Amino acid sequence: MAQFGGTGEYGSKWTTKTAKMALKGNTIDEKDAKEIISGIQAMYDKIPSFIRPMLPSLPDILKRIPASAGKYTLNEIIQLLDWAYENGQLKK
Repeated sequence: MAQFGGTGEYGSKWTTKTAKMALKGNTIDEKDAKEIISGIQAMYDKIPSFIRPMLPSLPDILKRIPASAGKYTLNEIIQLLDWAYENGQLKK
């Protein structure tokens, strides 16, 4: 998964120009965008490298979520998915 912000093996420094390009069309501010991207990258970095090629990118996964999910906050969706795991409706 490509990293838009920060520095490291996956990306270059976050610049104002990159921020404007990456954030065009949404209301996520630059500081939050950096935090979100680095958090997601940290999660992917914990996945063993031999497994990563078998996983779709997070944007691809999120694009497959039904449109009906757009009515709810991310926190509500997370709570629903946690409940589904706990009750055997989603497999780990």
